[in-house]
Amino acid sequence: MRLFVAGLILCASYCGFLEVGLLSDAHAQQVSSPANPNSPASVDRALVPEREIAALKKEELELVERLMRDFPDNVNPVVLMGNIWERHGDATKAVEFFKQVLEVDPNRPGIYTSIGWFAMHKGQYAEAIGYWRKALEIDPKTPGLHNSIAVALMGLGEQDEAIEELNEDIHISPQSSPSYFLLGQLYLQRREFEKARGNYEKAIATQPDYTNAYYGLFTVCRRLKLKAKASEYMATFRKLKTEDMKILKDRNDVLEDLAQMRKGAAQTYLNASRVYQAGGNMQKAEGLLGRAVALDPNNTVCLGRLASLYAMNNQASEAIRLYERISEIESDNPICHLNIGHLSARLKRTAKAEESFRKVIKLAPELSGGYRELAQLYLQTARALPEARRLAEKAVTLEAVAINYFVLSWACDKNGDSAKALKAIQRAVQLEPGNPRYKTIYEHIKNRN
Repeated sequence: MRLFVAGLILCASYCGFLEVGLLSDAHAQQVSSPANPNSPASVDRALVPEREIAALKKEELELVERLMRDFPDNVNPVVLMGNIWERHGDATKAVEFFKQVLEVDPNRPGIYTSIGWFAMHKGQYAEAIGYWRKALEIDPKTPGLHNSIAVALMGLGEQDEAIEELNEDIHISPQSSPSYFLLGQLYLQRREFEKARGNYEKAIATQPDYTNAYYGLFTVCRRLKLKAKASEYMATFRKLKTEDMKILKDRNDVLEDLAQMRKGAAQTYLNASRVYQAGGNMQKAEGLLGRAVALDPNNTVCLGRLASLYAMNNQASEAIRLYERISEIESDNPICHLNIGHLSARLKRTAKAEESFRKVIKLAPELSGGYRELAQLYLQTARALPEARRLAEKAVTLEAVAINYFVLSWACDKNGDSAKALKAIQRAVQLEPGNPRYKTIYEHIKNRN
């Protein structure tokens, strides 16, 4: 991340469609060079990533072309095609498709943002600003856009306006280290050294390894004749710069390009699956999600979508397997364990369900879901009934919603407290008057009493 910010300011403020990942160790070993770098085998292995990149590009384009044929009245495949050409570096084709999107749906801030960056890269600063301001008209709180406008304004020499935009970006995103850094740069140019120093310090407070911010602090402190601080910041700058250079030296650009290509293709398959699922073709959506997971095995969004489809298709065991995979990647994800608990309860795996719901409570003690679901599990299995009531009461305390009152009513009833059961279900009805189940239970308890 440090290299990304320290290299080019433009890149630091640009939010693209993809993130760069690393290949698995197995694949890295597969494409590593043999002892003799001039042997035919070496040449062939060196070409493997490039051939896979070319094959994935072709595969992506064919997928989205088919998607456009299958859904000719849907604008989302056109967006996908623009995204693909953007990632592949063909700005002309990307803009062509993005403009087709805007003709159908002009309320797409992300499209204006992308076209703005194409203009920016051509040095068309005013045009870029125009597109970004259109995006902000649609979504005024978009993070990073004011930073992008500030960069363009700096290119036009409009320092005062750039400072206003950077302050607005910080108002939206208080942890925006690139905006603090740029403010430091601008105040340094204006010889307002204390203001420059304050902003550089905020940049490293939000991002402690921000290499160029330390150089800015060295420069400012030297101008302020703070020799000791200047030396301290220069030492940190040199240390971070050495680490940056080592990372650059160790990079394998071909493999990184392949990793990025796989992640991008996985995102395309994920988005295509959403279109087919919305169109009612669950089988096609499932197949596309399977391909997405194969391309990017650690993509938790793809894993979660596929798990959700498995759950809908009564493939609970397969869904649990995928949610467990997500929990390995995101160990602190309570929703993942909540889903595992639900599916385990469906399969009558009571111990596993109980374990999962307890993990939810441990990971997110401030959320009511874990307490409610564990209470329901005890009620369904007719055990630990006093504990079920305690859990239901905790859920209501945390979140006074209808379903929590329903579970509390159930728990009170099972513990022989009909009066509190009636009061709780009455509250559930008040909160959700259109829920027939709650009304039926309310009438049953009322008539029984």
